[in-house]
Order: sequence, then C-alpha cells, then structure tokens
Amino acid sequence: MVNNIMRIQKIILLSSGVLGLISVFTPVIFHVSPNYLYQFWSWGFTLTIGLSSGEVGDTYNTELEFLIPALFSMILILLSSGLILKSSLKGLREDDFNIKSSIIGGIMMIATPLLLMVIWHFIYTLGRGYPIFWGSIGNENYYWPSFSFLLQLLAGGFTLLSSLMIKAKNK
Repeated sequence: MVNNIMRIQKIILLSSGVLGLISVFTPVIFHVSPNYLYQFWSWGFTLTIGLSSGEVGDTYNTELEFLIPALFSMILILLSSGLILKSSLKGLREDDFNIKSSIIGGIMMIATPLLLMVIWHFIYTLGRGYPIFWGSIGNENYYWPSFSFLLQLLAGGFTLLSSLMIKAKNK
C-alpha cells in the first residue's frame, strides 16, 4: 500500500515536469484591446486575433527589454522541468529518489514566473512611464498572465507538495 502511494506521488512529480515543459509552448501573457486579442510566447512569437473582424496574424516581438527576460525565464523553466523529470524518472526506475533536486526544481518553477512578472512590471512602469502593467485601470486594458504562468505555478506547487510528502514518508 505504501509503495503504491509513493509510486503515485512520483507519477505526480513526473506529470509536474511535463506540465512545466508544456508551459514553455503556451502563451505567457495576453492583452485585450478594444479590437484585438494579443497572445505572447516566451520566445517572442505573438499571435493577433481580430475580435470584431476575425482576422488572424502573427509576428515576432523584437522589444529586447521584454524578450530577454522572457527567454531567460524560458531557460529556467526548462532547467527546472529537467530537474523534476530527472529525479522523478530515477525514482520510478530505481526507487532512489533525489528529493533535493525536485524541491529545487519546484521552487524554481514557482519563482520564475513571479520574477518575470515583477521584471516586466518595472520595465513597463519605470522604463516606459505607464501607470500599471498587470491588470487594468478603468477602460484601459493592460496585460494579464496567461496559461503558461498558471501551468508553471501549478507544476511547481505539485512538485513541492509531492516531494515533501515523499520526504515525510521516507523518515
């Protein structure tokens, strides 16, 4: 019974690593203007959807002050997903679980999108002089975290929870 619970927790860890990888391939933020929906990926791809016209277009974001932190965060997410996947696969195969690497991966998975949000907020408010980056003020629309942020937070939370449960069971 205990081995089955440990195996399920290690599968949850494996799933968390996969969720982290999937988050790299989903939009990180979106922006809704009166006529368009803009979706932005970490590597610079931008998808534009016309809300009233239905037109669809794509471009690449070349604003380096936004692109460089996004690319750096994408590398950190890939690294943390790799740590989580490596420890969970080793734990499933050999029953030798490295708790430290999965906890470090989980903390990185949670900290990276939060750090990216703070960096982008300061670039937008201090660098460009706008009052706010996240959320909205009145009728003005600003940027909102998208699916990628949520997946990263979810994957990091599942990783930490499963790792701590496995650590508690091993004592």
